[in-house]
Amino acid sequence: MARDNNVIGRRVAACLVDCALVASLSLVAFIPLLLVRPGLVLVLVLLLVFVLLFCILYTVYMVVLEGFWGRTLGKALLGIEVIREEDGRVPGPGRAALRALTFLFADMFAGIFVMLASPKRQRPGDMVANTLVVRRRRR
Repeated sequence: MARDNNVIGRRVAACLVDCALVASLSLVAFIPLLLVRPGLVLVLVLLLVFVLLFCILYTVYMVVLEGFWGRTLGKALLGIEVIREEDGRVPGPGRAALRALTFLFADMFAGIFVMLASPKRQRPGDMVANTLVVRRRRR
């Protein structure tokens, strides 16, 4: 049975929710630094650490939630989920990791354009992991 995968707006909104949540968690590590006046070099080092921490937390967040549940908090709020293209099951941690890492290194900038051009509305991470993002079925 065909599933509704024309959910680009919901995907973008869910991504914003999820990235904001992960960024907030990443910032918690920097609260003690609000009490000091860092120099330029320290600011650049801290920015690099923040980006690395964000990437690690984002990957773990995606692998755990999408890999085992099929949706992140953002996707759950917007009524969409990630499924395996071939059988409609939850992607599993390996495919979720592929999707997350592809997002961080390629999709973040080009993903929306690829989704608009793709007949299945897939971003490169979906193509690599052989997944779809679809409107969630009511259970």
